[in-house]
Amino acid sequence: MTGVLLFLVLPTALIALAFRVRPLVPPDEQRGDPMGQGLSAQGLFGGHGLAADERPVPEDTEPVRFDLSSVRPREGQ
Repeated sequence: MTGVLLFLVLPTALIALAFRVRPLVPPDEQRGDPMGQGLSAQGLFGGHGLAADERPVPEDTEPVRFDLSSVRPREGQ
């Protein structure tokens, strides 16, 4: 009987209760920070007062080319 209560009734009641509970704090209306990195960084380092970017723009960078022609191969392995 205890097993039925623990493994069937209690989880079912908790799942049903989870759908009925409303959050205590209203969700943010802020856009552009879907994963919340800006909010976590603001908590760690303090806010700068600027709004988040609506659309991230990648930087125009050139690929790095390594010149390994002057490196000698290993010996003795």
